Amino acid sequence: MEITHRYAQTIVDRTMKILGYNINIMDSRGIIVGSGDKKRINTFHQGAAEVIRTGKPVEITSDMARNLEGVKPGVNLPIYLNDRIVGVVGITGEPAQVRPFGELLKVSVETMLQEAFLAEQFRAHQNARDLYMYDLIMGNFDDEELFKIRGAALGFDMNLPRVAVAIKVEDLNASNSYAGELILQKKREYLLNCIKTAFDNPQNIIGYSGSSSFTVFCVVGETDTRKIKRQVLGYVGRLESLLKKDRFRFRAGIGKFHQGLRGLKKSYSEAIRALLIGEKAGNPLSVLFVADVSLEILIDSIPEEVLENFLDNLLPGGQVLEVIKKPKFLQVLRAFFESDLNISTAARRLKISRNTVVNRLEKIKEITGLNARKLCDALKLKLLLLICELDK
Repeated sequence: MEITHRYAQTIVDRTMKILGYNINIMDSRGIIVGSGDKKRINTFHQGAAEVIRTGKPVEITSDMARNLEGVKPGVNLPIYLNDRIVGVVGITGEPAQVRPFGELLKVSVETMLQEAFLAEQFRAHQNARDLYMYDLIMGNFDDEELFKIRGAALGFDMNLPRVAVAIKVEDLNASNSYAGELILQKKREYLLNCIKTAFDNPQNIIGYSGSSSFTVFCVVGETDTRKIKRQVLGYVGRLESLLKKDRFRFRAGIGKFHQGLRGLKKSYSEAIRALLIGEKAGNPLSVLFVADVSLEILIDSIPEEVLENFLDNLLPGGQVLEVIKKPKFLQVLRAFFESDLNISTAARRLKISRNTVVNRLEKIKEITGLNARKLCDALKLKLLLLICELDK
């Protein structure tokens, strides 16, 4: 890792506030890349070059400084990162005065550089994982065996069964200001860490998939749909607990299990579809499995012309549909179907009287000619309800 001006100047600004002396940081060539004296940046420091050559500290008095290029009195010490000299840190002043601060300064700079190095390594590793996930989502793997080897290099056993979980965090919008973007980036990093904590299997492939979206290719112990649901809901429940205190809300779509790498791509498409259908239909559930919204997906896939013909045959005249779209009718139909056609249960769900539910169902029958308590008519009304919800 080379010491850049950005890293060096940040360290200089932070440490000078504490010590009160001018500080210079030089790179591995002896060029000043950070300084309290901005005019000295990008100039050569001969004393630093000597430190790099010998690996030993160099103290320069006022008399010595007169004969050296780009040098002022002070103490210069080598900066080590992973047992390699990567630069020099210098503190300006007569050695007798600034010497006591030298080692403290050296340790502080090396610690900050180590933190920056680890952060950079983490970002590089995460970027590699994000790219791997992107290629998996897009199906960019002509040679599947080679793609699995690439996954193994990142620590993933690509032969394990996985399902896709698409997560979208609400109210996480981009900002027009630089400061706002920094805050947004910190939020995204925090959310990613929370997702990694909740989905705590190291074989889970986790990464960004948009400004407010994340994807998890979640390892499952079983391929049975019911067992997968239990396992994934456990992970999602943990995530809800972690984010509850920060009031982050999210929706999640979950795909089915399919064999192979192509199966993972298909599972991701299903997870995204479940997520979008849930948003479009205003589904109150924050987590939706694709299998649970298969009817909604089917209707959403039907060409508009076919749906219009269906509605014209079912409800001649567009005004009838507009009446059905009124909240009181949509709510009673939704509650009635969610209650398995049980009027009393629907009434309790809506917190209204049983007679009110009966009256509204009768009104729907009067408008549409469809009796919600008859199976054939109930099927048509269920389709009508879904069409209205998906048309929002």
